Order: sequence, then C-alpha cells, then structure tokens
Amino acid sequence: MEKKRYHIVFASVIFAILVWISINMAEEYTLVKHVPVVVENLKEGKALKFAVPKTIVVSFKGRGWQLAAIYFSSDVKYYIDMSSLSAEEYMVTKRDFFEHVKLPMAVQPLDVKPETLVLALADYKEKRVPLVPQVILSYREGYGQVGPVHILPESVLVGGAANLIEMISRWQTIYRKYDNQHSPVNEQLGVEEPTDFSLNVVPSTVHLQVDVQPFAEKTFSGIPLTATSLPTNREVIFIPPKIDLIVRGGIDQLARLSASDFQATIGYQALVQDTTGIITPLVSAPSGVNVIRRTPERFQFIIRKKL
Repeated sequence: MEKKRYHIVFASVIFAILVWISINMAEEYTLVKHVPVVVENLKEGKALKFAVPKTIVVSFKGRGWQLAAIYFSSDVKYYIDMSSLSAEEYMVTKRDFFEHVKLPMAVQPLDVKPETLVLALADYKEKRVPLVPQVILSYREGYGQVGPVHILPESVLVGGAANLIEMISRWQTIYRKYDNQHSPVNEQLGVEEPTDFSLNVVPSTVHLQVDVQPFAEKTFSGIPLTATSLPTNREVIFIPPKIDLIVRGGIDQLARLSASDFQATIGYQALVQDTTGIITPLVSAPSGVNVIRRTPERFQFIIRKKL
C-alpha cells in the first residue's frame, strides 16, 4: 500500500507541475533577445560605408509558449540583402522588422535596438596597422620576464570603407592574463574581432612569445666611463675611471652577457655646466636586465686640453 501511495503522490506532483506550466505559459510575457544579423550578397570589391552591428536587441511580447519557441530557436535571424544597395544611403527602421526576420510564432516586437540602420556601399580598401598585445603577466617568486613580449605577425590587415579605416591607427589582441608564471609563454592568441560588419581584420590569431626565466644577480666589473659629444681638442679624466655593476635578470640571459654589453656615459655639456666636480653617469643595460647597485655611485672628473 505504501508503495502504491508513493506512485500516486509522485503522479499528482507531476500533474500539478504540468497544470501550473500550462496555465503560466498561456499568459503574456515580454522577452528580450539578441538576434544575429546576417549580411547577404555583398558585392565583391565593396564594403559597408556605415557600421552595421552583428546583433540587434529585440523585445518581444507574446504568450509564454510562443516566446519559449523564439528563445530556444537558432533560426531567428535578421537578414539584410545587399544586392540592390549602392552608394546612396538607405534607411532600415524597426517598422521594416518583419521584412528581415522570419519568426516561428506570431509574436509582437515591442522595441528594436538600434532603431535605425543606415545602409550604403563604398569601395573596399585595406591598410596594415600595428598590433598591440593586451597581455598581463604575474610571476612566481624568483621568476620574471626576460626581454619584450613578442607577437608574430606584429601587424594586421584592416579592410573596409576608406572613411572607416582611415581612423584606425592600431588594433589589439584579445585580453589574456597569466598568473604565477614560471615558464615561457608560447601559444596562439586571438585578435580582437570587429564589433560590426563594416570592418574585416586578418589574421584572426597571432603567435605570442614571452621568455620567462628564473632570476639571479651577477656582478660586471671594470666598465669604463665615457664622455659623449666630446670636442676633438678636449679629453675627460674620470676618478676612478671605471664602474662595477650588480644586475638582476634571467639566469640564461645573464650567462650570455659580458661587461661590454653595459655602458656608463655622461654628456660633455653636462660636465661643462657642473659646478660640484662630482657627477653620476647614465648606465644603460640590455633589455630585461635591471641595474640594482653601482660602485661607486659618483665620480670626480677633470676636463683638459688633449695633448
């Protein structure tokens, strides 16, 4: 008996749920849906003169079962036929909605965003612009980036109407974040897609390379000081004449470096204008290498006629 009662209770619950769904699905509701835009029959060598979005936002009103059919349908699309367009502007408004969308159910569109699309054709043009990586890296303790971030290729080809592409000076990759990185990055990275049909960007992916190494410190001694822009009849004596550097960088990178990869310089004009007789040189190091200590920090100098 208990088993039979269990089946009866279960059946009653299912029946009640179905009745509740049936009653509620007969009521009227409002549904907001992003409808994909499909551009058809665009003439070869032509481009859209104005931006046409890849989706439009439509608010529908109808009974629950009708809106459910629209919500789950992948066939609801906004079609735009470009075959009859020319350079003259043509306006498409929300009043033309049913000329472009085939709905599976008789529902009423309450609102369409954008309300108006301006359509016109122009000659297709292309130009190459630099690609900017949107990459953020954080590193495990004791590790760091060696050298710059590399992307291959370094530029993309942007195509579209001349009035649109002339305003574009660069393009970006998609955003990517790498946390706790302790090994080199070597992978494909997507290029940011245009938000509308007026532009075309190739390639769609690039190769990202970032050299990540364990960091270490190393001393480079005996780097000579040099005066730059020195007149031919003058020479500068530095006291002492050389500097020692303690630098920090990738282990493999430091192993390939020597003292000749570092320069310590001071401009002649700065020496002439100095009134203290003690100067601090400008030290340059290879990319990715940080100078953390100089010995000594300051130098005395003497300017004299060349013998």
